[in-house]
Amino acid sequence: MTFFACMCNQPQHLARALAPARAALVASGPIARWGLGSHQGGEVLLARTPKPAADVDMYAAIGEISSDCVIGQAIAEADAGGVGGNDNTPPFRFRRWMYAQAARHPAPGDAWPGLGAAVETLPEFVRRNMRGRTAAEAAFHVMLAMLHDQGGLDDPNVPLATTRDVFAASQTLLRAALTKAGATGVLGNAAVSNGRTMLVARAVDGDPLWLRRLSIQGEKTARDEAFRGVLLVSRAASLAEGFEEVPAGSVVMVARDLRVDIAPMPA
Repeated sequence: MTFFACMCNQPQHLARALAPARAALVASGPIARWGLGSHQGGEVLLARTPKPAADVDMYAAIGEISSDCVIGQAIAEADAGGVGGNDNTPPFRFRRWMYAQAARHPAPGDAWPGLGAAVETLPEFVRRNMRGRTAAEAAFHVMLAMLHDQGGLDDPNVPLATTRDVFAASQTLLRAALTKAGATGVLGNAAVSNGRTMLVARAVDGDPLWLRRLSIQGEKTARDEAFRGVLLVSRAASLAEGFEEVPAGSVVMVARDLRVDIAPMPA
């Protein structure tokens, strides 16, 4: 597991709903750093561990979190690219937004001059939020600037179609900047949410992306029809029954009512 993203409509039952998929929420080590982001009370709370670890059980890390939207990511030693520390530990946040991306660049420090040039064109209030030096954080902030241009940065009800189009445009820009900088590797799959909606993309060159619709057992029935939830996991290996693979080059859009739509990523 490189990252996971989940949403549900009953935060108090999140851990219960994720329990059957617990094995999918284990990141196999060695892990360079990992973090967890959650929406609580209209704010994004981050818990980051910028230290090496063996296998990381993200389900255990969720613990007593009561949230309807959680994103977690673990960075393997092989993908760390020589950068570390709390500021380079995902997920990343800005106001209501949080972001994770399974970017793999052997030497992001070597690529930073090219990325830094792209970052310098961002609005100052967006640029000030950047603390680290990773391609994933740069991609997030380019997306934020584009959302600002569209008037959707602070709109809690920004249409998912707008988020999708802006995300796709930001990825195109960052890929071009990385290519110009002579960087090898991929940006990979990504997840972004403002707490009301969520978008998870499977890159053409990314790992498989798996989707599972969550449920809980009712008191008198096999399924509580009032509960709705969805889990997405970016992972190289296939997962057990109950997961479906998202096609490469696709984006999963999760609406506020937990409706899930899968569509091709805009060119």
